[in-house]
Amino acid sequence: MKQTIKLFQIGLKQISKDGILFALAFAPFLIGIVFKFVIPIVSRIMEDKLSFSLLFWYGLIDGMLICLTPAFTAMITAFLLLEERDEGIGAFYQVTPAEGYSYLMARIGIPMIWAFISTIATLMIFNISALSYFTIFSTSVVSTLTGALLAMTVVSIANNRVEGLALSKLTGISFLGLAIVWFIPAPYQYFVSFLPSFWIGNLIMRGANLFDFIFGILSCFLWIVFFTKKFLDRIN
Repeated sequence: MKQTIKLFQIGLKQISKDGILFALAFAPFLIGIVFKFVIPIVSRIMEDKLSFSLLFWYGLIDGMLICLTPAFTAMITAFLLLEERDEGIGAFYQVTPAEGYSYLMARIGIPMIWAFISTIATLMIFNISALSYFTIFSTSVVSTLTGALLAMTVVSIANNRVEGLALSKLTGISFLGLAIVWFIPAPYQYFVSFLPSFWIGNLIMRGANLFDFIFGILSCFLWIVFFTKKFLDRIN
């Protein structure tokens, strides 16, 4: 654990020296401000001019904020891992006590604690669909695990930072499950139930419930285990 904390502190110093990565850590709060104050104004204008309100879609908009917040942290950790791979530092860590799971805990596990805290804080301040505390908590758990999944997906597939950047743009596909909940009725929507974002959408639409919460966590863990094994096989 001592090695993991020390490695995490080294990562923080690297992030603080990179303006882009440092800014990404606080990007969700800027997006939250836009969602909180701009969306209602746009909705009122559309209601006056077009007799169409965005009120029904507020849950979907909050869902996007829920998914995006941990995703930013995931991209920070993924790019840091890929940078260390490009520079050969990652290979060096594999012959130290901080190898394997300790390395991943320092680079992805601990940062996801920040992702979880920032997701809850962002939702508490900026949600526009009057989400309950239980819904905020349950969706934050699932979305944080989804963030870890996105990070593992990028670092286990990409060979370098350039490929990682391209792949990170494609990870937006993982949010498809969230939108499906609003656009496709049951039972047809369950064809994307393998995506964690689908269960986040259900938790928002139907309110916090044990069924959606458990299956959301389960879908995340299955994908995380798969990509973690792929990553460890690759570096070993």
